[in-house]
Amino acid sequence: MNAKAAPVDDEDDVGPRTNPDLFGHAGMEDVLKAAHASGKLPHAWLITGPKGIGKATLAYRFARYLFQNPPDAPSAAGGLFADDDIPATDTGQGLYVDPSSPIFHRVAAGGHGDLFTVELQLNDKGKLSTQIRVDDVRAAIDFAHMTSSEGGYKVIIVDGAELMNGASENAFLKILEEPPADTIILMVSHNPGRLLPTTRSRCRMLALKPLAPEIVSNLMAQHLPDVGPDEAAELARLSEGSIGRALTLASGGGLEIYRDIVGILRTLPSIDGAKVQALAAKLSKVGADDAYRSGIELYRWWLSRIVLAASRGADGDKSLGPDEKDIAQRAAATALLPVWLLRLDDAESLIRSADPLNLDRKQVVLSLFLALA
Repeated sequence: MNAKAAPVDDEDDVGPRTNPDLFGHAGMEDVLKAAHASGKLPHAWLITGPKGIGKATLAYRFARYLFQNPPDAPSAAGGLFADDDIPATDTGQGLYVDPSSPIFHRVAAGGHGDLFTVELQLNDKGKLSTQIRVDDVRAAIDFAHMTSSEGGYKVIIVDGAELMNGASENAFLKILEEPPADTIILMVSHNPGRLLPTTRSRCRMLALKPLAPEIVSNLMAQHLPDVGPDEAAELARLSEGSIGRALTLASGGGLEIYRDIVGILRTLPSIDGAKVQALAAKLSKVGADDAYRSGIELYRWWLSRIVLAASRGADGDKSLGPDEKDIAQRAAATALLPVWLLRLDDAESLIRSADPLNLDRKQVVLSLFLALA
């Protein structure tokens, strides 16, 4: 229930709302199912973890389960201080709801009367907003105080909770602090540190871990059967346990771009200007939005990993490829590391401001790479 919405944590082309499958998080499913069975279900949950690992998919999966299993009593949902020691049990089927069921179809279509989603919206120009607006939060508050249309739970999913601005989050605290009966709030965030401490304290935390490489590889084979096993394995490594990231990299030519990036940075502290120019031209071409996003994401990921590995000692870091390890070792042995530490913040600021300020993408790419020399 909401209009002009665009998903924040879209794991793949199926999308969290319509995805019947969830892999790698059976233990978290069992925690939620046990909480429901206990009769002391906390009214608010904060589902955290890296982007693209299934957080939003889990939220919609739990919502469907709650609709299929309504409360036995008018106030089955626990209050703010519901039991924190709910045991996890082996339930076999987890939170599975048959995709052919009417509940699944209504949730998938956005037509279930007891589900409200708060997420980034498209603005009047058809572009995705950068913040969750206070008007969207107020609509959720109004929804929470309505009578359930089907006599069971009402569920509010906040997808990308860290994107609420100050006014939005303060408004949302009202229903976190005084939740209506049988209203369950599922907040999804890959960066919970941006939320107010008060918001976090009102929620039961559910921290999801990155997916195992073999799960990512198997999902790659399922969604992109044309990707070979070697490429799938390399994408799984680059994704760091995020199937969403792996699919984004695959669709944006991520492997080729990553090889270009490593080829440029292999010669640091000197940089081949012609190679940088060629990469910048490739990522800034008209219609190359996916490639640009993949390139920027890979640059950001590469720089943060190399800086971390160099500061800790690259020899013991098994996540680094041979070329990456060599670059990290040279950074640690020269004056590059303190320079790159400074560049991390500068790069993040430039990346974040590029689209809002309509900066020239080619110049953005050139600036990011030349700043490392």
